Amino acid sequence: MGLVLLAGELLLTCGAEMYRVEETIERMGKAAGFTQVEGFATPTGLFISLHTADGHVYTRVRRIRQSFNNLSTIARVNSLSRAFSEGTITATQVGEELEELRITSKPDTIWGRLIGGVGALAFTLIFGGTWFEGVIAGLTGALVLVLVAWLDRYPVPKVLQAAMGGMFAAGVILWASRVLAIHPDMTTLGAVMVMTPGVAMTTAIRDLLSGELLSGLSRSAEALAVSVAIATGVAIVISLGGR
Repeated sequence: MGLVLLAGELLLTCGAEMYRVEETIERMGKAAGFTQVEGFATPTGLFISLHTADGHVYTRVRRIRQSFNNLSTIARVNSLSRAFSEGTITATQVGEELEELRITSKPDTIWGRLIGGVGALAFTLIFGGTWFEGVIAGLTGALVLVLVAWLDRYPVPKVLQAAMGGMFAAGVILWASRVLAIHPDMTTLGAVMVMTPGVAMTTAIRDLLSGELLSGLSRSAEALAVSVAIATGVAIVISLGGR
């Protein structure tokens, strides 16, 4: 039961869809020998009941207090659950793999920030900026990710993190536009795109389409709140900067 609960927790923490979490719970529970498996997942909690052949019922609840996006971990847990249900991997091996994923699943690495900076550069080019503006946006976007990762170590809400990231990006680029020949609007747009909750929006739509109204609406509201916070942070700096 601990393996099933850990697998579901990893999927929820890494931003998986609700139907995927519940399907994984059911698949692993049946493979472990339980006669009936009931799972109910929300973005902030996981509820599991496993029934044995002799009539015993085991129920566990796990509170999900933080979440982030890691599609690699979702794919790995998905593969492990299928291998376990097919009998090609033992419960001990699954437990070892899941524990390793639990430790390494949070994408808080220097490479992640550098790749985010490359994404900011690409968005600036898409919006019509120059390569030089893209480089400035890329550097700013990487610094924004460093700031957000630092804030995430403390009990700072995601909405406030997004607002502070937007303020930081707009402030740096507005200052740079006074000494460099760059277009601040396009550069700022590219820099703040690293915080846009695109995966959360996509997951929310998929949840709504699959009938998971609770998680779909809550994730949509979270994505909307983060987007508004980013725009608010940028607007505050622009208004203070006299533009």
